[in-house]
Amino acid sequence: MKKIIGFIGLCLSFTAAFALNAPQLRCLSVNDAGEVTLSWMASTEPSGFLRYEIYYTTDLAVPFTLVGQVPNLAATTSYTHIAADALNNAQCFYYVAACSATECYSSDTLSTIEFYLANLGNGLAILDWSPPINPPLATYLADYQIDRNLFGTWSTLATSNQLNYRDTIDICEASLGYRVQLADASGCRNVSRPLSDVFSDLSAPDIPQLDSVSVDFTNSRIRLGWEHSFAEDVSAYIIYHFEGGLWVPLDTVFGMNNTTWVDAVNGADAVQQYRIAALDSCLNSSPMSEAQHNIRVTSTHDLCRREATLTWEEYENMPMEVESYRVFYSENGGPLILAGETEGDVRTFTLQNLVPQSLYRCVIQAVNYGGNVTATSTKCEFLFNSDDNQDFCYIRYVTVVDNAKIEIKVSTGTTVSFSKVHLYRSAGDDQHFVHYAVQTNDGTDTYVFEDDAVQVDKFYYYYRATVENDCDVESAQSNVAHNIILRGEVDNEERQNLLEWDTYDGWNGGVAGYSVYRQLESTASFDPVTLTLNANNYQDDVTSHRRDGENFTYFVEAEESAGDLGFMEKSRSNTIELKQLPQTYIPNAFCPRAGGPNSVFKPVNSYVTMENYNMWIYSREGTLVFHTTDPNLGWNGGYNGNLLPTACYVYKISYTYGTDGEFEASGTVTLIR
Repeated sequence: MKKIIGFIGLCLSFTAAFALNAPQLRCLSVNDAGEVTLSWMASTEPSGFLRYEIYYTTDLAVPFTLVGQVPNLAATTSYTHIAADALNNAQCFYYVAACSATECYSSDTLSTIEFYLANLGNGLAILDWSPPINPPLATYLADYQIDRNLFGTWSTLATSNQLNYRDTIDICEASLGYRVQLADASGCRNVSRPLSDVFSDLSAPDIPQLDSVSVDFTNSRIRLGWEHSFAEDVSAYIIYHFEGGLWVPLDTVFGMNNTTWVDAVNGADAVQQYRIAALDSCLNSSPMSEAQHNIRVTSTHDLCRREATLTWEEYENMPMEVESYRVFYSENGGPLILAGETEGDVRTFTLQNLVPQSLYRCVIQAVNYGGNVTATSTKCEFLFNSDDNQDFCYIRYVTVVDNAKIEIKVSTGTTVSFSKVHLYRSAGDDQHFVHYAVQTNDGTDTYVFEDDAVQVDKFYYYYRATVENDCDVESAQSNVAHNIILRGEVDNEERQNLLEWDTYDGWNGGVAGYSVYRQLESTASFDPVTLTLNANNYQDDVTSHRRDGENFTYFVEAEESAGDLGFMEKSRSNTIELKQLPQTYIPNAFCPRAGGPNSVFKPVNSYVTMENYNMWIYSREGTLVFHTTDPNLGWNGGYNGNLLPTACYVYKISYTYGTDGEFEASGTVTLIR
């Protein structure tokens, strides 16, 4: 009995292990005839399989109908329902069952993609759809594929993870078909029913961006420039001109990539306003762009100041707005020269130092933020009609005096009528001049200024002078000149002083050369070390001056080369002091009667200062027998006119060096008779 029960249990277990399981219905694809093809994954447990049964309904409230059978388990995993009529049914619902002799195992229920197409008559196709199952199967891809049929050919229009799509029609008129697909990881695709309608392109192209209205400097013709339209079917651009209170179409420029046009009718001497519109291949016109107009420039002149003030109109509606205006001018037919630049909200500029009896042509260029769009104004032309009184101003030199102040010598030359000479100073650079001093015309042509608010070894001071004419205008401006700064460092190993200085700028004839002057601690005056150097540095070997103290004081002097003006001036730098590191060797015995160098007790001092040197000699009883403050002077062994006997004497030597170094030595020296 136990064996029979065991056998029955084993059979039941074997049967359960090989029972059928449900197929996986993945895709429903509708073709152009309304037939629906089902695709599924086969049942993975074949035991007892007889057939697949296909069930269908168009309304979930109505029972499913068996519409087909497939007898093969693995070879056939698809079925086409010819009578589905899916073109007229928004949804067709299906499931597939794997059946044995006793049971059927059903898949999930899928529907064809519920798809609708709306034609609103405004050049838009509105597509809406729903998924085959909600929530979608995990094997479905994230994006739907939207297809469009044009002239019998399907092509992919877009992909989207949404359940709707808007197609802007870019064809003048045509019957367009649409469908939606959703792919499964198995390789099959859910395809909606195809729907079609007759659509017309009624959408206007994007408004083109008018970049600039410029005037050609050479022929004064107005030229328009714009950014080409991003609409693919733009075929032309319409040019509008403002006339009599109306915007009148003036011309049509054909070709999407043609983005310039020259007005051969309207002159640039008047304000000409323009707008443009894009025209597509279906003759849909965009709205007009914002208006822009040419810039006109006017000028007023100040003969006393030799200036012309330019004024111009605001340039409106430039892309990214106007960041700045550049001012250009030409003199007597020469090339255009950039005179300067203003901020975008400033529309005046003053041209200075105009040359009498010269013809000036000026233009203004508006520049947008980013600098990729510019618009050039109408040309402004005038003859500057003023008598030239040969105003002249020249800084002959800038030189350092007493290492504490700067002297500036100004020449007014042939200026025949002026009231004052003004001096301007900029500390640190040549960009920020401020008024510093003024002198009244005293009938001479040379004026010397002194500037004592300076640090001549640390900062450059730039100077510029002007003469003020009878119009109370500073009409002539000088060259710019600055002081020379000398710098140095000590090479104690090589016993050299390394000097370096900057170039003197501002002389009409340039610099002929530089001279280096040096003062030793042992001398009272500066002497030239070298003359007319063409370099800006010098290495001074001071090994031969070890007995002249630690201090070496220098300045550099630049000499002007004769130029057109005939001046040959000099400019002196600041003074610097370099200190060599001292050395002292002290002998331990001397013999006054021997003669020669060993007859005097004298330390061998190199680069020892003469200012605070002291050497004391004491007897063993503590009597001071000798004292000197001269590092080059020694003791001959005498005291009060008498020669002292052989003995050991005590010495003490001290001095300071550098900025805070101190030397002190003491010991005994033997006097030998």
